[in-house]
Amino acid sequence: MRIDATRANRWTLVHGDYSPKNVLVRGAELTLLDHEVVHYGDPAFDVAFALTHLLSKMHHLPGHRTSFARAALVFWETYIGAMEPVAVPADIEKRAVRSTLACMLARVRGRSPLEYLGAEERTRQCAAVLALMRRTPESLTDLVADFGERL
Repeated sequence: MRIDATRANRWTLVHGDYSPKNVLVRGAELTLLDHEVVHYGDPAFDVAFALTHLLSKMHHLPGHRTSFARAALVFWETYIGAMEPVAVPADIEKRAVRSTLACMLARVRGRSPLEYLGAEERTRQCAAVLALMRRTPESLTDLVADFGERL
């Protein structure tokens, strides 16, 4: 995904660091923390950032792969369902797939690597993501399944 294409999409308020460590849950309420990079942008970025953590944990904790895969799909279904009262961009899922792959690569080869992935896991995740980038999955469901198969 090209950076200028991402910057051109300014549909909604984007948290920018939407990861499990920045979400407090109390009953049915969610409280988001760490708003230092909030901006107007592409909602696919927050989806991708959250999915990056779920899929990377799926990789890191093989005994819980099914649970993390399901959590990723439930997250997407819930997110898109909550957006339905507003105009949802038609291509948001395709952008979310591409953005997730970009985030997953950045978190193993960029400046802020995921601290829970060891060197071998980062190498394996990089190879899996690069392979998926060559033939990008059509949907988030496909992305979760295809990533799981490459681990």
